[in-house]
Amino acid sequence: MRTAAVLCLGALLAGACGGGGSGGGGAPPTGVSYALNPCAYRAGEPIAPNAASVTGGAPTTWSVAPDLPAGLLLDPTTGSLTGTPLAPAPTATYVVTAANAAGAAAVDLQVTVGPALPAAFASLAAGFAAETVVAGVVKVGKLAVAPFPDERIFFTEVDSGQVRVVEPGTGLEPTPFATLSVLQGGHRGLLGLALAPDFLQSGHVFVLACLPAGGAQADRMAVLRFTDVDGVGTNATAVLDDLPISAVTGINNGGEILFDAAGRLLVSLGDLEDPANAQKVYAAGDPTSLGGRVLRYDVTTLPPVADAPNADRADPTWCKGLRNTFGLALQPTTGDLFGVDNGAASDDELNYLQPGKNFEWGAGGGLPGAQVGFKMRNYATEIVPTSLCWHDGTGWGADFANNLFLGSYDDQKLRRFEVSGAAFTDIDAETDFCELVLAGNDNKILDVCPGPDGSLYVSTFTAIYRIVRL
Repeated sequence: MRTAAVLCLGALLAGACGGGGSGGGGAPPTGVSYALNPCAYRAGEPIAPNAASVTGGAPTTWSVAPDLPAGLLLDPTTGSLTGTPLAPAPTATYVVTAANAAGAAAVDLQVTVGPALPAAFASLAAGFAAETVVAGVVKVGKLAVAPFPDERIFFTEVDSGQVRVVEPGTGLEPTPFATLSVLQGGHRGLLGLALAPDFLQSGHVFVLACLPAGGAQADRMAVLRFTDVDGVGTNATAVLDDLPISAVTGINNGGEILFDAAGRLLVSLGDLEDPANAQKVYAAGDPTSLGGRVLRYDVTTLPPVADAPNADRADPTWCKGLRNTFGLALQPTTGDLFGVDNGAASDDELNYLQPGKNFEWGAGGGLPGAQVGFKMRNYATEIVPTSLCWHDGTGWGADFANNLFLGSYDDQKLRRFEVSGAAFTDIDAETDFCELVLAGNDNKILDVCPGPDGSLYVSTFTAIYRIVRL
C-alpha cells in the first residue's frame, strides 16, 4: 500500500500547508486506507462493502483512476467500494483519491476479479476461485498430482477400473493410463492411488484394487504397481496381494494408500463389516485380523515386509480400532499421520494416527487410556468423511500454513482446520471452506489433494475441480 503525498493547494501563497489560511477550508486529508487491500472478488457475486478510512481533514469528494472493473462502484461521499463485478478482471492497481478544498491524499487499491464459480459450487471462501479441470468422468475415487515439473493429475475411476490422466494445458488423455477388472458395488472397485516418492525418476504408480476371484485366488484387495512409460502404465506388479475384502455387502473396505516420510506404504482397511475384526490380534493366515486398521509396509523389497512397531515383526499394523478410514494425510513438517474414520450412524472422526494406538471401534470400552488414540474431532451426526489433506501455505500465504482440509460426502463440504501445537493437533478454528450443490450423487466430494503450486484439487462422482487463491 502506498499513501500519496498530500497536495497542499495554494501552499506557496498561504505559507502553511492546510494551515487554515483565508479560504483554506480546514485541514486536508493526510492518509487513506481500506479495510481490505488487496481485494479479490468473483464475477457475479455482490461484494461486502469495503470501507475507507481517512486521517486528517474530512474529504468532500472521492475519485478513482482508472475506472474500476465493470459493476464495482466507489461511493462518492464515503469512498466505500461496493457493487457486483460483472466479469473477470486481472489484478490491477487503482488510485483512490480523497480531497477537500485544502488538499488531497491517495492510496493504491489492488483489485482482482476472478471467474464465476462453477455451477456445482454453492459457496467458496472469499478470495478464492474454482475452475473445472475435467467433467463427464464417472465416480472419481482418488487423486494424485505429480511433482513439478510434471504436474499431471492422475485419478481412479472407481467402477470402470481405469486410471486416467489429465495433462496440464491439454486436458484429459483419451487413452487410460491403466485398466483393471474390478469388483463393483458397495465400497469396492479401484480405490487408493499413490505416486512413488521417487516418481519423477521411477515412474511408479500404485493403486489399491478390489479384484475378483481368479485362478487359485478368491475375491480380495491388492496393491499393484505400474511403471509410467510415455503416459501408459506398464509392467503391472502385485506388490501386496490377498488383502481381505468384505464378503457380505461389499462395504467397509477402507481403501486409502499413502507413502509416509520414510518411504513406507500405508494402507487403510475397514472392519470388513465386522467390528470384532478391528480388535483382533494379528494372526498369520487370518486375513480378517488385518481389518479395521492402518497397515505399513516396506515395498522397496518384493515381496514387501511389514514395517510397523509390533513385537511380531510380521504384523503390519500401524494402528487399529478403526471402522472405515477413507482418507489419510501426512503433516509435511513432522511427518505425523492423520486420518478420518466413518462411524456407523454417528461419531465420524478426525484422528491423530500414532503407532500402536487403538481407536476403540469394536472394543466395547475398557481399554487402558495409554492405548487409546487421540481423536481430534468427533461429529455427533454423520458427515461421511471421505478425504483429508494438509496444506503448507504454498501459493496461499502463511495464514494457510498448517491447515487440514477434510472432504465430506453427506453434506458435500470441504472443511478447513487451522491447527497448532507441537504435533499440530490443537484445532484453533474449523470453517466451511466450500460447499457444493446437492444434486443426487453428482457433487459428493470423494477426494481432495494439493498440487505443487498450492492449488487444491477436489473430485466428485462426475468432475474434478481446481481451487486457487486469487
